[in-house]
Amino acid sequence: MTVTTVPVTLSLPESKAPRSAGVHVSSIIRCIATEHGILKPEWAEELSLIEVSSEDWWERLDPVARLRVSIGLAWEEWYLPKLPHVVDHPGEMQVDGIYLTHDGESLDVIVTERGKQKQILAVHECKATYKSVNTVGDFSGEWMWLAQTKSYCHALKSTRAYMHILYICGDYSFPIQPRLGPDPDQPSAYCLDYTQEEIDNNWAGITAYRDAHLEGF
Repeated sequence: MTVTTVPVTLSLPESKAPRSAGVHVSSIIRCIATEHGILKPEWAEELSLIEVSSEDWWERLDPVARLRVSIGLAWEEWYLPKLPHVVDHPGEMQVDGIYLTHDGESLDVIVTERGKQKQILAVHECKATYKSVNTVGDFSGEWMWLAQTKSYCHALKSTRAYMHILYICGDYSFPIQPRLGPDPDQPSAYCLDYTQEEIDNNWAGITAYRDAHLEGF
């Protein structure tokens, strides 16, 4: 038997929600996280507040980053359509000159402080991660995910977000097994209910960083 390796070229998958050229909230979050040591530079993929085109961004990624992104996209594309109550990739939004592209949204019913029911749009975000389920825990250390979902909530005038997390390596106990959500026996998602103050403060930080680093924007 003869075994040889054959080069494979990974192209950028066609997106259900094309991204416009300009400032995207995900880029702002990556820049803030790298500047404050939350995100290691080697995991930052591409640090630029202004995206020219998705193809140009993809070409600048190294091979490992392309594989990492591809895993996340494949998970998202397969998983979200399985949720009958969720609108898959509803489209790009723009608020205060910043583009935002959430993975999904649903119509939820919540109970207000006065005991009345109210319908709101809820954000849905998918993640595939090599982090341990124990590392994520109560999300207190996941600034990037929280900043992202709070930004989407601001755009939708909502206070609720769902995180659908595929832990590729589970909790790293052997045998290594993937896990969807925190419960090993039941696939589950996280429901995050923010206060309006948390959402407003987050967006103020996002726009302040944009304004400080893009003079004359």
